[in-house]
Amino acid sequence: MTELPFLANGPAPGLDLSLFGRFTGSWELDCTEFEPDGSSTVRRGEWHFGYALGGHATTDVWVLPGIEHGVSVRFPDPSAGDGVWRSTWIGPGRRRVHSFLAAPVPGGIVLDGGALRWTFSDLEPSSFRWRNETREEDGSWHVQQTFKVWRAR
Repeated sequence: MTELPFLANGPAPGLDLSLFGRFTGSWELDCTEFEPDGSSTVRRGEWHFGYALGGHATTDVWVLPGIEHGVSVRFPDPSAGDGVWRSTWIGPGRRRVHSFLAAPVPGGIVLDGGALRWTFSDLEPSSFRWRNETREEDGSWHVQQTFKVWRAR
């Protein structure tokens, strides 16, 4: 029996998981949270990425100590469109679940959750940025959080 059957050593044969597989490993981050009054708070956290579910998906866990732990499961879904992935994030600390369709865009990856949008940008081998935005009633986007992320190992 496999010690941790939900984890995998890599993608399943013939499956391209490189969109999110490029992040495999451990990262450190500075999370800036923006409050409605315009103030912001910066907290240090960590983010760990790997392969899961027999190599048919990627998974990641991010941790903001004392605030939130979140886990995502992501997998390509050709029935949703060419290059489109499904992604579900669960954050038990704030009791939230979000589902997205993710796709590559020039310079990054956008996860569209309707009223919520997450963007990976400035993708480098040892760093990237992440942004969490919510759609306002007028259709504009409001930034709730940003992560500045760098590879730990």
